[in-house]
Amino acid sequence: MQVVPRIFSTGPDGISEPREFLLAYLDDPADLNSRVFLKGYQWPFDVRKIGGSSLIDLLIYMETVVKGRRVFLDFRENPTGFSLDSLSEEARTYLVNSRATGVTPIKRLQILNPDAIQLYLDKGVDLVSEPLEIAVCAQHNNGGLAGTTWWESPNIRHLFPVGEVNGSHGVLRPGGAALNAGQVGGIRAAEFIAHRYREPSLNERTAREASLERFRELYQWLKRSEKVSIPHAAEAEEFRARMTEAGGHIRSLETIREVRKAAWVQWRRMEREGCGFGSPEAWGKIFTIRHLCFAHAVYLDAVTAALESGVGSRGSSLVLGKEGPPVHPKLGNAWRYIPENPAFREKVLKITPSRDGQTEIEWVHRREIPETEGWFENTWADFKKGKIFESP
Repeated sequence: MQVVPRIFSTGPDGISEPREFLLAYLDDPADLNSRVFLKGYQWPFDVRKIGGSSLIDLLIYMETVVKGRRVFLDFRENPTGFSLDSLSEEARTYLVNSRATGVTPIKRLQILNPDAIQLYLDKGVDLVSEPLEIAVCAQHNNGGLAGTTWWESPNIRHLFPVGEVNGSHGVLRPGGAALNAGQVGGIRAAEFIAHRYREPSLNERTAREASLERFRELYQWLKRSEKVSIPHAAEAEEFRARMTEAGGHIRSLETIREVRKAAWVQWRRMEREGCGFGSPEAWGKIFTIRHLCFAHAVYLDAVTAALESGVGSRGSSLVLGKEGPPVHPKLGNAWRYIPENPAFREKVLKITPSRDGQTEIEWVHRREIPETEGWFENTWADFKKGKIFESP
């Protein structure tokens, strides 16, 4: 996106009615093209940038999800009205300093990020000769499993959720959070395990009995699945469509309440009846679909609770509301949104699910950033003696 490709949409067939649809909302090409650059520069959807680069996400969402059209990036041609000199100073300076000033987007990309061209070529898409289809990805809807300061789960001992599965990224996911969660978290978890869990902690007899009981349960579910006529792909498509409609970056309380109910209906039906698989080769896939179906229902419960609490739009989600300010003057009253409620900035939504569809949800205060006055010699001595691993 930083090389400012031409963005166009078509009908469902991918060919008919091609048009550069963004011009209908942003009729100044210089402004539009500068925002496209920023979309690559500031790539996550951020409600604070809804008047800037994140408006591109919203307009692509409308074109694909609401209007049912397909959207493509075309690196072969410049967008209407493109001129390097007309870009914002930030965009122009970046491209000039990167020496990415070629006459077409593909020429600029060959300088700025040639690995991207090869990446798509390896996947069968040649950016030199064909456009790339895109859609908005629901990313940075931050959450995860709870963890201590040593990355151990507080409710499942000996489980260490390291990486993006850990709920430590924060609402805005500041740069470096993923590195901290993955690399620092991995080191700290390893150190803690080495100091606290040197001896075997598993009761083999208890584990065998629990595993056998769980195996019997899953086997019975698999036997029920043999009689199910609904293919597993249809089950997956159902909850994927539901998440696209209500669980992504565009949300509304009215919609989420309805789809949340449908999510638990699907889960309970799948638990009761099974999931069609067609052939034994699909056994692994239906268990994955079963887990994802449960996860999406819990996720929608969490989103519903957040919206009902009045958290408003924050981070990577925009919450629609008829009484709020308009997203853009050309989008009409249907695209008004509820601003963020700053009272929730110090809070984290905690959800504890159970398999029967009952969830406990509460807002908890975020963990404070520690401030210590540790003297180096004392701290070093505590480290050598392993005392630091006694803290939670």
